[in-house]
Amino acid sequence: MPLHFTTPFDRDHEEEQASSPPVPTGKRRCAMAADICFIMIKAGAFLTSTYLMTLGLPLLFFLAISGWHMDLLFLQLGNLAARFQGAEPARQIGFLRDVTFILIGMATLIGIWRMPRFLSEVSRSQTARSQKS
Repeated sequence: MPLHFTTPFDRDHEEEQASSPPVPTGKRRCAMAADICFIMIKAGAFLTSTYLMTLGLPLLFFLAISGWHMDLLFLQLGNLAARFQGAEPARQIGFLRDVTFILIGMATLIGIWRMPRFLSEVSRSQTARSQKS
């Protein structure tokens, strides 16, 4: 039984390496640093917008149950705040734990829902960049 396996993917990679001209290491490092910076900026924008969407969903929920009236929204929020403040510390901690769990779950679901578009944007821009070179 051989210890070295060659897959079709390995062969494709070898063909790409053979067909591409050698790139100087300084240029390659600069291009790699630029790619990393680009991906980090895109990932930061992705995470920021995901968390803003997550924080906007409870507001949307409270607006929906108040019938889209701002005075009723603030009345509900005031009621929730008064009940939270009047509760004993153990119940406050439990409520905060539940809210934290729900918000993290919503952020995760929104991130999973948006991830394919994020990956396609990053790969599309990387493909366009490599075609220009």
